[in-house]
Amino acid sequence: MIKRPATGRRLFVLDTNVLMHDPTALFRFDEHDIYLPMVVLEELDRGKKGLSEVSRNVRQVSRFLDDLLLQAPDNDAITDGIPLPSVTSENMPDASGRLFFQTAQIPHELPKELPGHSGDNSILSVAIHL
Repeated sequence: MIKRPATGRRLFVLDTNVLMHDPTALFRFDEHDIYLPMVVLEELDRGKKGLSEVSRNVRQVSRFLDDLLLQAPDNDAITDGIPLPSVTSENMPDASGRLFFQTAQIPHELPKELPGHSGDNSILSVAIHL
């Protein structure tokens, strides 16, 4: 579970399609935090190949993520969340949410209305757990 201060910040669990269609989405949540489930990282990895705009976007997201991970001095810094610069708010240039990665298996049962083991259901399971 993520330890976050109760400051009105929100935690957004991103779906793969958000990043596939806007690689800069990582930087558009101002003071709010972002959580990337493992399945999202796996789907992004599979989407890198090709010449389409979506494939180029996925490669750009991968570069952004690599650059952010290089800023983390150790695994504890990754667990605590990597600071994200904001590009959307001129009034709050220092406002920064954090980027969290799923680093452990999350055991959670989906509601019976969501059978199966699709990527989308895995993301929903993570969101329910958080």
